[in-house]
Amino acid sequence: MYSENEIILRRTLDKYHVLTDEEFSDFLKVCEYKSFSKKECLLEAGNYNYGIYFVISGTVGLFELIDGKEMYQNFFLPGEFANELKSLTTQSHSTKNLIALDATESYHLDRQQLLNLYEQSASYEKLGRKLLEHLLAGQNELSHVLQSLKPEERYRYLEEYRPKLLNAIPLTYLASYLGLARETLSRIRAKK
Repeated sequence: MYSENEIILRRTLDKYHVLTDEEFSDFLKVCEYKSFSKKECLLEAGNYNYGIYFVISGTVGLFELIDGKEMYQNFFLPGEFANELKSLTTQSHSTKNLIALDATESYHLDRQQLLNLYEQSASYEKLGRKLLEHLLAGQNELSHVLQSLKPEERYRYLEEYRPKLLNAIPLTYLASYLGLARETLSRIRAKK
């Protein structure tokens, strides 16, 4: 029987493509359980990204150091796949960091082992394609939101589409993510 964490992973994967019990059991063989303490790096800039993380509990932030400041570009909550797609897909050095913002439990899905699964069955390949499409669509939407909306509109976007972030992420990180000064974000929140 599956553990609670494995069931959570399976339910999430089912949203993209349903695997048989045997396929899911084989999929679990490429998943490595990893836990991280607060502020521990899952991926450091300058390194290669060798996989993605399925967040079981905790919160993961994606940031880039720009002029010595952590500029957050995304957050990943339980049930989401923490990733840095450019390094993962091109196998180039990452310019970004993935960091546990609090104690975090995850499954690491190794890139090469996933590619090997794709060779075994069209079912895994379909799952991988649909998951990648989902991650790319999310990245494109986020890029659009941050580049085209005004500060208050960005905050409203979070309220509507990612409300869990508003309670899970410290104000300083949220302000960085939205491209705002912390004080500006405080004023916008005070109006609500």
